[in-house]
Amino acid sequence: MAWINGYAQQVKLLDTRLCSEAQRLVTQPMSETGFKRFEGDVAAKLQLQSTSQLLLWLQGNPARPPLHSDAWPEGLDPKTFAWGKPTKPSGPPPDAARPNHMGEPGEPPPRRPEPEGNGRPRPGDNGPGQDPNGINAELGSCALTTFKSMGEEWRAARYTTLYASGLLAADLTFIRAGLRDTYKSITLGVAPLALLLTGMGAWLLSLLAMRPVNRLRVNMQAVNQKVLNQRVTLDQEDHEFRSLIDAYNKMLDRLELSFHQASRFSADAAHELRTPLTILQGQIEQALRMSDGQSNQVHLSQMLDETGRLSGITRKLLLLSQADAGHLALMLTPVDISHMLKELLNDAQMLDLQNVTISGDLGDHIAVHADGQLVGQLLNNLCSNAFKYTPPGGWIKAKVRTLPTGVEVLLSNSAAGITLAMRARLFDRFFRGDAAHGRATDGHGLGLSLAREIARAHGGDLTLQDSPLDAVHLRLWLPTM
Repeated sequence: MAWINGYAQQVKLLDTRLCSEAQRLVTQPMSETGFKRFEGDVAAKLQLQSTSQLLLWLQGNPARPPLHSDAWPEGLDPKTFAWGKPTKPSGPPPDAARPNHMGEPGEPPPRRPEPEGNGRPRPGDNGPGQDPNGINAELGSCALTTFKSMGEEWRAARYTTLYASGLLAADLTFIRAGLRDTYKSITLGVAPLALLLTGMGAWLLSLLAMRPVNRLRVNMQAVNQKVLNQRVTLDQEDHEFRSLIDAYNKMLDRLELSFHQASRFSADAAHELRTPLTILQGQIEQALRMSDGQSNQVHLSQMLDETGRLSGITRKLLLLSQADAGHLALMLTPVDISHMLKELLNDAQMLDLQNVTISGDLGDHIAVHADGQLVGQLLNNLCSNAFKYTPPGGWIKAKVRTLPTGVEVLLSNSAAGITLAMRARLFDRFFRGDAAHGRATDGHGLGLSLAREIARAHGGDLTLQDSPLDAVHLRLWLPTM
């Protein structure tokens, strides 16, 4: 639509210029030399590439042949054109100008034909006052038409006076070419800016539209077992997001309530079990001392072992519940990691490990600021786990080193049958490596889980590193604080 409107405006402007130049052609004295100069002048005014894009035709003195431009096609007859309704162009009336007789200097103009009774030139005179079709033209008027010639479309204007009739035609190709150049310039210059502004506007709109979603995403990322009280406010939010935010807040309410209930249950159960288990353990020990029969002593010893297992589970459950609630109390003191690991590896020599090679690069006096009791339990859990699951003839390696941000402990051991599915659940609570959960390997599946919670309570972490399927590589990192 913009192209059509622009083209129509250019053609309308061209019509005005053609009529003005046609009037000038007819009303000025014109020799052949002046005709050539006039042709070049008009082509320059219309900003044509060459005079071949301009056609001129001038009929003045009937005794002489009409003048026409060199590019005028042979056989092109203006009498065959379908002219539009004549209009009066602006400018001085034609009678006020000198008649164009297309003669040489000093030659008198042709005699004006005598009118008959109705005041018109006699039919058949074929005088200059008649149009090319033999019909009397409206004097001092401009008629327009469009025709095709030489494979191109032309726009023509004809101006007629009592003494002469002139025609100017311009190739419309230059208008279309000019419009193409204009739109090309606009496309190359304005389009990138428009695209940039459009992109910036779209980005700003998307930013405003996604602001509530981003706030919700940030709140979701901040939620963990220690931060369950985060809520998204509904102030100044769009109606479309209010229901989503309200549903999210209610979901967090239910989650927080369920988590606290589960944490309280674990803590309460552990507290309630500690006292009866302690009493039961004491009574079994007393019964074991008072018993004389060997069979009874064996049974009482087994009961005492199971009671000890239950007491260990109770203690770890209590610590895990405190860690889940973020209430794990830390008594921070300097803790020598190197010394603790050396003692644990030395104790391993007293265990019945079948041809297990133990090596370590533990350094000297590598310490962190931490809770000594909890870190001791953490390292004990890691080492006991390695001692239990290292097959006969296997190996255990330990390494301690200082990093710019803390202390790193690498503990590796050979293992049999640790699949990828088992590795994914290695830190799950009550998960054990042996599929049958039998008693061949002592333990209850809480050691690694509790060790990781203790590390995280200190601002560190315990992770499983990539390793072959026949080995387990654990990395403990504790900040220096």
